[in-house]
Amino acid sequence: MARLQAMVVGLILLVTVGCDGDKIAQLEKQNQELKDQIAKQNLAADFDLQAKCSKDARVWFNENWGGARDKQTILLDFTNYYNAKHNKCLILVEYHYNSQFAGPGGNSWTNDMSLTDVYENAKYAYFAENHITNFKPTIETHEEVISCDVERTKCKTGDEFNNLLRPYMND
Repeated sequence: MARLQAMVVGLILLVTVGCDGDKIAQLEKQNQELKDQIAKQNLAADFDLQAKCSKDARVWFNENWGGARDKQTILLDFTNYYNAKHNKCLILVEYHYNSQFAGPGGNSWTNDMSLTDVYENAKYAYFAENHITNFKPTIETHEEVISCDVERTKCKTGDEFNNLLRPYMND
C-alpha cells in the first residue's frame, strides 16, 4: 500500500513537473516570438528613418551647397548616414575644387569635407587638404592638411579623420 501511494505521488509529481515544463517551454516560445516581432518592428522603423534621412539630406545639400558648383569645382557630392544609436541624420559633404597654390605650369586642388547634423545644422567634423603638383624644375607632388577636427579632437591626416568619423557612420 505504501508502495502504491509512493507511486501515485510520484506519478502526480511527474505529471505536475511535466506540465510546468510544458508551460515554461510554451512561455519561452511566446517570449521569443514577441522578441522577434519587436525586432521586425524596430527594423521597419529604422528603414523608415533611414529613408527620411536620405530625403532630408538631399534637401539640406541642395539648400546649402546647390549654388557652389562653378568651373573650379572638380567634385561636389554627399553621403548621408542615419545613426540609430544617437537618432541623428548626418551628411558628409565632399568638395574638391581647383586652387591656385602651385607654381607656374603646376596644378593644385583642395579637398574639403564636413560632417553635419541635417536637422540641427551642427557641424561635427571638418577636414581640408591641399594637393599640389609642380612640374618645374622637376615633378614634385605634396599634400598639406589645412584643417582636421572631429568634435574638438584634432587630427593630422585624412586617415585619422576617417578613423575618427567611424563611430558616427557605424552606429
